[in-house]
Amino acid sequence: MRSRRAVLGLGLSLGLTGCLGAVPFRPRAYDEAVRVEAVDVTFTREGSGALTLKLQVKNPSSDAATLVRVDFDLRVDGRRLATGEQVLGVPVDGDGEVPLEVRFPLAVARGGGRPEGGSHGVRVQGGVVLRFGGSERRAPFQDARSLDIAWLPGGESSPAP
Repeated sequence: MRSRRAVLGLGLSLGLTGCLGAVPFRPRAYDEAVRVEAVDVTFTREGSGALTLKLQVKNPSSDAATLVRVDFDLRVDGRRLATGEQVLGVPVDGDGEVPLEVRFPLAVARGGGRPEGGSHGVRVQGGVVLRFGGSERRAPFQDARSLDIAWLPGGESSPAP
């Protein structure tokens, strides 16, 4: 009986000291950590473009973290137009929430686009990577909406250098 109490006491003290803070008790906590607030996609005839994402990121852990990168996959009307990532260094308190706006410059081949004014189905999938000391966890996000895009590239584009 005495050893049982000791094990129970040890388990409680470990839980209270935050040793398990980087792994939330809710299994799907990271699946719900990022909310897409806004998406904007533009392309020009000169071969430039931009994807702008406004995200709300919640740290589902009681431990402080750093947002180290955001990755994305952009599809318009079902066609993949761009993929990429951006390195960050944004601190987030334990159980904290931060607004995050990231702009991905996009480059397309000159003359590779065509005027296609009107509404287009835009789908963005990706993730925000949170670093807790030496470990990292990816919090995924996705969003689908219709946007007015005046000019579309002809093929797959890539992040601008």
